[in-house]
Amino acid sequence: MKPEQIQKDRPLASEQASSRRLYLFLGNNKIVLNQTPDGCLATPFYGLGDKEWNQALTKYAFSNAKPVLIHETEGNAIFFAATSETDLGSLAGQSCAFPLIELYEEASLSPELASDLPIIRQNAIRIPYLYFEETDYIYRFRTERQRNRHVYQTDETSVALYHSKLCDAIKALKRTKERSATSPAILDFGATQYLLPSHFGFCLGVQNAIERAYETIAENPGKRVFMLSELIHNPFVNEDLKARGLNYLQSDKGVPLRDPNSGSLYWDTLKDDDIVIIPAFGARDEDKVKLIERGLPINQYDATCMLVEKVWKAAKRYGQQGYTVVIHGKAEHEETKATFSNSAIYAPSLVIRDLREAEILRNVILEENGKEQRRLFESLATKASPDFDPGKHLERLAFVNQTTLLRNETLKIIDFVQAALVEKYGESHVEEHMAMSSKGDTLCYATQVNQDALSKALQEEIDVALVVGGKNSSNTFQLFRLCQEAFGERAFYIQSEANILSKNRISHFIFPYDPKDPKQGRMEERAFLSKKNGIRILITGGASCPDGILQQIIAKINGFFDSRGIRSMDAVLAELS
Repeated sequence: MKPEQIQKDRPLASEQASSRRLYLFLGNNKIVLNQTPDGCLATPFYGLGDKEWNQALTKYAFSNAKPVLIHETEGNAIFFAATSETDLGSLAGQSCAFPLIELYEEASLSPELASDLPIIRQNAIRIPYLYFEETDYIYRFRTERQRNRHVYQTDETSVALYHSKLCDAIKALKRTKERSATSPAILDFGATQYLLPSHFGFCLGVQNAIERAYETIAENPGKRVFMLSELIHNPFVNEDLKARGLNYLQSDKGVPLRDPNSGSLYWDTLKDDDIVIIPAFGARDEDKVKLIERGLPINQYDATCMLVEKVWKAAKRYGQQGYTVVIHGKAEHEETKATFSNSAIYAPSLVIRDLREAEILRNVILEENGKEQRRLFESLATKASPDFDPGKHLERLAFVNQTTLLRNETLKIIDFVQAALVEKYGESHVEEHMAMSSKGDTLCYATQVNQDALSKALQEEIDVALVVGGKNSSNTFQLFRLCQEAFGERAFYIQSEANILSKNRISHFIFPYDPKDPKQGRMEERAFLSKKNGIRILITGGASCPDGILQQIIAKINGFFDSRGIRSMDAVLAELS
């Protein structure tokens, strides 16, 4: 959640409040409090005017911490101020800093602080974002000059995983524009030919996340470094990071994980000198609050993709305009959970997975009988915000989506629901009931351009298609769906070259999409290459697939052919350049 836009230069509210209390938070979200000789804690900024507060903040060397009104009742006003500083040197001997969670358990509190504490905890999520403007992002994409690719190419393991001369050459040749797809690259090795789309593999959000993870490990020797969950949806990247010292607090489904040595939940062992990295998908407010209350910094180690955060901003904007927000996404996916967590603050919110659930929603919208309407909504109720009322919350709708899905599917769902609104309210009134700007959808451009580039490659003559990515990678599955539509069982979903068992056999992953398919979520061995020579293979990777894996796949397949019929890597690279 982000706070309302803060007008930094406006006068503080509640000048006449008889009790005005300011709470100052450090960069690690600890609260600055005075401690009396008998151990009682209280804010040092109590009952003062603006001028005195500013003087006091300057005294503590926190002159950049501007008070912001958080809560107001008759005669009482509570303000927050925050600083990026975490050094308590200027406070030593006169103030103490405590994580919020410890205040209840260990401290003796002044009456004012005791009464304010529930309000402080209720608004704790605002602390890291206290001075954020509407146009601010947690972590903006790095420019090409700011990239730090060398940080994760430090040894043979990381170079093999992340680096590919072939992929570098293709991107240099074909990516004339970051957001525009062009024709595929053709790699002619003689007995084999490979077609790679102009856009594939790591997106900017993933690159940011991996660079930040490696930098965090390097900058904090001796500290425990955690990932909230999988940094990205690729097992090889996550295992590589784990081997370098990171641990997961929870699984990608949000299940808390245990320390294998002590048996304790990692969440329960967190200390204020630990570090937790938030993944590219973002995080639920509930998880962020846990970190804030333990006195851990948030923004410094938050790798949330700014295109994911862009969806949150859109959901907030629609909510403020009075719309119910419908999220096209998978309710169990971390990104959708984070989007829903943000959206539900500002608007009634509902997650719709596919056209089948959109049809249920359509029937709910058109049903006039309240009791029957509630019955029809039951299957969707678990994916709706608390107190969602289908009788009144489906009158004005706006759509956002999980950024890794198929754009065409999102648009089909929107059109389907729009048709129901037209049927109920009439064509001339539909714009009163649907935010038409949401039809542009909030799919991230990297997902879209990967899909566009693949679509161009699918127009070529191809024998088999390989789509490479993690088993829980939504955007990889969307790429596979495009290939499956074009090639049927000649399209394969794999994780690495290890899934290519021989020239004739391959281990294909059946993505868990259709609950009626008993094979979903399993690997299935299938026939692979049948031609002896002149085979044309399409290869693409999801947004979390490292380039090195694609090159290793090419090398393994080439190894199945007589070396006399395979051109060298250098020759193919020279031809590309």
